[in-house]
Amino acid sequence: MGTELEQKYVVDSTRPWAVQTQLISQLSRAGYQVTFVEEKPQQDTYFDTPGEAILKGGGSLRLREKGEKRLLSVKSMLRREGGTFLRREDELVLNGEADPRAFLRTYLPEVDLEALMPMAVVVNLRRTYEVSRTAGGRFELAFDDVTYQNPATGRECRERQVEIEALSGTQADLERVVSALRLSELRPVSESKYQRAVRLTTKAVEG
Repeated sequence: MGTELEQKYVVDSTRPWAVQTQLISQLSRAGYQVTFVEEKPQQDTYFDTPGEAILKGGGSLRLREKGEKRLLSVKSMLRREGGTFLRREDELVLNGEADPRAFLRTYLPEVDLEALMPMAVVVNLRRTYEVSRTAGGRFELAFDDVTYQNPATGRECRERQVEIEALSGTQADLERVVSALRLSELRPVSESKYQRAVRLTTKAVEG
């Protein structure tokens, strides 16, 4: 078991990569070292019951596929304020020895596993950086080009996001690095990607 502390934003700009350049510059001026890590596509499939039992409980069940890696994650909300999330995260690396049913029975004991079905697919091109400062914490900064897909209808919705996740450090360290990310094109969001996928693709259907 681990915890995940992060701040999420939607990028409201027709020039998202210019926003990326400006954010990296702002962090550097604030005294942070910013190091490029990688740019890779990944696909997240979110499973839930037809009645959205996991979603309504504030959690998610996600299968992440990134290259040859497959990771099953169960997340539950501990605290949410504005765009800041503190979540519990339990993970299982899927390989020949993994037992996903035992994992799911442990971390989703109230959910009917037989009823699980894919509810949303999030295709993401993620560009990540490591952000750090002496005695100021260490963070992962991610720029996401996201496409939300509704498996039942085929509806899609696209947006750009920015996430800053604490790899080490305190809530105060996160607040300090977030203060260096202030930009009019960044809008804090209080929804997870799963929540946004369901809402935005359903909205597209209803519209």
